[in-house]
Amino acid sequence: MNDDFIDPENLGSFQLPENMINQLFEFTGSTNGDSGFILSYVNQDGLPSVITKATSPIVEMGLRKALEQYLEQVSAQEIELNFPKDFGDEETP
Repeated sequence: MNDDFIDPENLGSFQLPENMINQLFEFTGSTNGDSGFILSYVNQDGLPSVITKATSPIVEMGLRKALEQYLEQVSAQEIELNFPKDFGDEETP
């Protein structure tokens, strides 16, 4: 068997490398004390995963609030898009 062969059905559990998470963290914020991120992704088992890293609970709370607002906006847009144009109450000629 070739050492380069990878069996996609037999992969170990994937985890984001800690150095990648740390590098992402370093790219956030503009001054000491205001860095952080919340990363949401689907893992290899098809389950949602969330990674959070912040310099303080205040930064994390701000990120959570921003996500809350984002999800509310997305939800409102989906409701608007899925709202039926015709309720079926009126007869059409």
